[in-house]
Amino acid sequence: MPEEDYRRREGPDRFGLPVGFALAWCVPLALTAAASILFGGFSTTRGVFLAGVAAGEFVLAVVGSVILERTVFHHVERLRSAVAQGADGPLPSVKGPMAPLAEAISARQDRSVTTLREAVRDREERLAQVERLRRALDETRANLESNVQYLRTMAEVSTVIAGTLDPEELYRIIPERVMAKLGLNDFCVMLYSWETKRLVAKSVSAGDGGTMPAFTLAPGEGVAGKVFTTGEPAWIPDVRSSPDFLYYGGRRTDVRSFMCVPLVSKGKNIGVLMLNHPEPNAFEPELLPTMGVLASYLAIAIENAGMFAFVKSLAEKDSLTLLCNHRAFHEKLAIELQRANRYARPMAVIMLDLDHFKEINDRYGHTTGDRVLALAAGALGAHLRNTDIAARYGGDEFAVILPETGLSSAAVIAERIAEGISNVRLDIGGGTVVSFTASVGYAACAHDAPGREEILNTADRLMYDSKRRGPGGVLGAQI
Repeated sequence: MPEEDYRRREGPDRFGLPVGFALAWCVPLALTAAASILFGGFSTTRGVFLAGVAAGEFVLAVVGSVILERTVFHHVERLRSAVAQGADGPLPSVKGPMAPLAEAISARQDRSVTTLREAVRDREERLAQVERLRRALDETRANLESNVQYLRTMAEVSTVIAGTLDPEELYRIIPERVMAKLGLNDFCVMLYSWETKRLVAKSVSAGDGGTMPAFTLAPGEGVAGKVFTTGEPAWIPDVRSSPDFLYYGGRRTDVRSFMCVPLVSKGKNIGVLMLNHPEPNAFEPELLPTMGVLASYLAIAIENAGMFAFVKSLAEKDSLTLLCNHRAFHEKLAIELQRANRYARPMAVIMLDLDHFKEINDRYGHTTGDRVLALAAGALGAHLRNTDIAARYGGDEFAVILPETGLSSAAVIAERIAEGISNVRLDIGGGTVVSFTASVGYAACAHDAPGREEILNTADRLMYDSKRRGPGGVLGAQI
């Protein structure tokens, strides 16, 4: 503490020690003065002696007070004030007999300050450690929440995918309920076609709600083709750095970021899943494992849907002619009637029956009869459009649904079918050639025609009317 600050202090804290010392001297001084008076004061020798002793005690008290004030009280008070105020830095310098005490106090204070600083530093380190633990816990919680959300999303996606066995429905919900759920709106699913030996786009979204024109890839062609052949995923932060990227055959020059993973089912590559983005470095590498998991779900779902479609097609097909069977024909007829009514379009139905088919069976055998049925089905299909639906209605009867077809067009198709069947020749060996004809009846109706539900019965009735008139005839009517 500075000297001037000490001198400006007032009150009991400043004068406590000197006053206490003075009061301590007053007691013997008072006793000596009282003894002098008791023994006669200045009138007796003893009283005079005691008075001199009292005077000496007073002088000694004054001198002792001054000396102690300078050598003890002043320094003690400075030390006490410095310690009481917690002054930072070393204690005031002390000389004389109080120097050892000041040094001891200073050393003790230094040790206390050092201990306190170490305790504060330890506490700060503990607080920093607690803060690090808190941040680590927050990150762990955030990661757990993210993982839980990821697992929940993948569970929802897998549920949606696994719940669909119709291939067309599956390709429809992939952009709507699968990729959109993951926030990925620019993608393409390509499957390998055994017929064309190429990868064919099955489900495509261009990100802006549009679609890309149809395109195909050969295995090994471009990045996607190599992913298909090697089974190794590809992640390209900027496609401009990859000479193998084909920009979807030049159809998507806006793509900058690209990711592609193989679709693998039962250890076999069946296609690829591709992601696109118009900005470079849009996909984090952590997305690649997620796409791998999604691709495995999609591959299994696509494979299952394909198997289901195959089995369903077998259930709907006639095993001999590979046309629709009786049950499938009636299901499709109901659908086409509803569609014609919804879109206000006409439709027509053809019924035909092979003439004298029983005689062929009886004369040449059922094996030859089966060959005749197969040839008739082939001739029938040769004169139909891709949208037309042909069926083996039963025995030697066939039926055809002609969507969006009026009476005049149905008449042309019916005549071509009758002519085509009459031109078929079956060589059964031994110089024998079998030919046959079919009686045909057809009916057409507008979307709002009364009695349109009877279109099949009308065509069937006209077929029998044609058969009664003679083999190979064709009759039709408008409902």
